[in-house]
Parts: sequence; structure tokens; C-alpha cells
Amino acid sequence: MFLVSDETQMDDVMVNTRSRRPQGVEYRRRADGTTGYRVPWREGGQRDGGKRSRTFDTVHEAVQFRGALVANGFRDPYEDPEWAAHLGVVPAAAKVKTYRDVFREYLATLVDTDRRTVAEYETAFDNHINAAVVVLPDGRAVGPLGRMAVDRHDRDVVQAWVNHMRTKTYGKKVKRTYSAKTIINIHGSVISPVFDYAVDRGYIPASPCRGVKLPERKGRTVKLEHIVDEAEAPAWIDCAYEVDEDTGDITATILGTGVRWGELIALRPCDVNAQARTLSIMQVVKEDENRQPYICTLEGKSANAFRTIALGPEALRILLARAKGKKPKDLLFPPPGTRGGKIWRNAHFNTARWKKVKKLAAERGLMKDPHPHSLRHSHATALIPLHGIESVSKRIGHGNVTVTSGIYSHLIPETDARMAESAEGLLMGKKPRRLRAVA
Repeated sequence: MFLVSDETQMDDVMVNTRSRRPQGVEYRRRADGTTGYRVPWREGGQRDGGKRSRTFDTVHEAVQFRGALVANGFRDPYEDPEWAAHLGVVPAAAKVKTYRDVFREYLATLVDTDRRTVAEYETAFDNHINAAVVVLPDGRAVGPLGRMAVDRHDRDVVQAWVNHMRTKTYGKKVKRTYSAKTIINIHGSVISPVFDYAVDRGYIPASPCRGVKLPERKGRTVKLEHIVDEAEAPAWIDCAYEVDEDTGDITATILGTGVRWGELIALRPCDVNAQARTLSIMQVVKEDENRQPYICTLEGKSANAFRTIALGPEALRILLARAKGKKPKDLLFPPPGTRGGKIWRNAHFNTARWKKVKKLAAERGLMKDPHPHSLRHSHATALIPLHGIESVSKRIGHGNVTVTSGIYSHLIPETDARMAESAEGLLMGKKPRRLRAVA
């Protein structure tokens, strides 16, 4: 924070050398003969920022305010609790909790959230909320949002943030706007739950997120062109084994079990039960706040992630073959060579191995464009028509059936075809009808 308390030093900093008057301070003669000292500015220092001003009885007060105004990014320091306390506008003991204060309190309550997720929340807050200045429907600019008192955030402010994010761009060479998915995710992880926490703590009477309109999320994250069906799967496995044995084993194992990448690379010989023909997912690879991988034995991606599933003969054969010569708690899929660290990263597998698989597949006329995680989706998509969405949801470790349905319901054409046949049989009758000729 930029603090100035010495009047002479402040005058030296802020005086206009030509007029010997403090820069940014206007002298106004009042009707009673006294002089007022007015500090005008545009909110945020922007040309299109709202016009604002404050008037003081002494030049020292005006100069001190002007210094704080500049240091606060041309946003009223009186509306920032820390600045206001420093300038003597409110007692320090009466400090109002800012959105940033409440956000930090909220993060401290996330004891069951992994470190990388917490770090992602912090990054989203720092990049998109803390310093954001938004324009309200009446044209006023308010912010930065992180420094505003939490009870000053109303529905108009939150809606203005949504509108702000829809026009905000990123990228150096090619400017892009943020997707609806990104905006919805930030709102759902960093904004809405923080205000819910503030309500629970009694800081505000109600959440300002109620009634806010979020952008519509268009399209699907899982697309049909990424899904390998049962007719194509053997050819993709063959391509993978031509790259090398590790790549083939990984491709076949994910297609045969539906495990996530973080679950696959954490598997150990002790997780495979040859007699029962089962696989237990009891640990998972996660990333910390610095995006460094580590093995977590406390929880997976969902409440149902740690699970035991049945193995088919081929998947069992692959895992038992990889377990030979290993200790019970060694990794079944360690990274190749010595430079990859102790854990095989998905990005490294994509770059060094999977690109070669896709090249071979394209040369053989395979038209799909899957990535390693798509193999998990392919597993689920093939099983749902045969065994139902609830059973498949448990097998792949989703938190609930709703999640599974939201991801895969549009990818099951067989189910829709059967419903079409049922509808015709039940509602349209089986007797063929003669169509009337159209002139």
C-alpha cells in the first residue's frame, strides 16, 4: 500500500511545477469566502470511467487523498476498508470484511479439497475477480471487486461481472473471449459458494447470486468423433502396440476397465486380485498447487472413485504380466526411462506416444480422433446400452448417476433407436398405412 503522512513530502510529490499547486487538486472559492480543495477523477483512471470527485477543507487533506487515490488505481480509497482506516475515515477496529477477506476465510474451510483445486480457485480469483472493475446498469464503474466490502456486492454487481467476463479477452497473438463453461465454472467455484459462506457466517443477509443470468453452455465436452466404438477398438489397440508395449497395454487397459489416467498410473500389483479377477482403485495421482504430481491415498476425484471392479480375461492378463518381478506396492505403469520422474504424466504420454498411435490410425483409414481420456468414455459408452447407466456409473467411479447421464446420454444412439421402435409399436400401431398422394 502507498502511504504518505508527511505534508511537505506529499507536496513535493504532488505539486505542479508550473502553478505550484498540487497536481490533481482544484481550488474552489466558496460562497462564504473560504477555499475548498476538490479532487476529481474518472473511476479506474479510464477515459470512459465514471466521473467522481471529493472536496476537502485543507490542501493537505486533498493531497493525501489524491496520493491514496493514485495508489489505489484511481478508485475511491474511502470505499476500500484498508485505505479508509489509514486515512482516518473509519476506525481501524471497525474494519469491514471485503470480498477478498471472505474468500480467504472460505478457502480455509475446504479441508476435503485437493491442493491443486484450491490453487486453481486462488488463480481464478486473482486473475478474474480481485482486481476486476465492472460497469453497473446505471453506468457507474465499481471495483476492484476483491477490495469492496462484501455487503456492497448485490445482484447488479455479480451480473456486471458476468457481462464483464463475456467481453474480456485473453491471448497474446490471437485474442479470444472466455467460454460460457469458464464463466460458469468460476461463478460456481469462486463466487457463489463464497457468498453462500458469507450468508452462513452472517456477513450478508442473502446471496447476491440469486437471479443472476449465466451464459448458456453450448455443445458437449465429449463428442462422438472422440469415441472409439467396439468395431474400431481392436484396430486402435493394434496401432498402440505397434508404437510399443507400454502404449498398447495402457490403451487396452483403459478400454477394458474405464479407469482414469490418474488411477491407471497409480495402480500396483497389490491392487490386482487374480483369484477374484478384480481390480481395486485405492490411490490416485493428483497435482499440487505447483502442478507437481503426487500419489494420494485419501480420496479420488469423486466420493465413489475408490472402488473395486471386475476384470475381463485380457485386462487381467495384461495387469498380471506387468506385475511380474515387481514388489506389491511398485507402480504397474512407471514412466519410461529415467528423465520422466517417478510418475508418468498424461501430457508426456500424449506427446511421445499417443501422437504416434493417431498417425498410424490415420494411415489405416481410422476416422475417429480420440485422446487417452476418450478411451474411458468409449468404455462407458459401449456398456450403457447393455447394462444400464446406474451400473456403469458405479463401475467408472462417478459421484452419481446424474453426472454419468449428463456426459453420455447424447452418445448412446442405440438407446434412442430402441425408444423410437417402442414409440411406433405402442403409439402408432403396427398396421402399415397408405400415404395419401401429394399433388
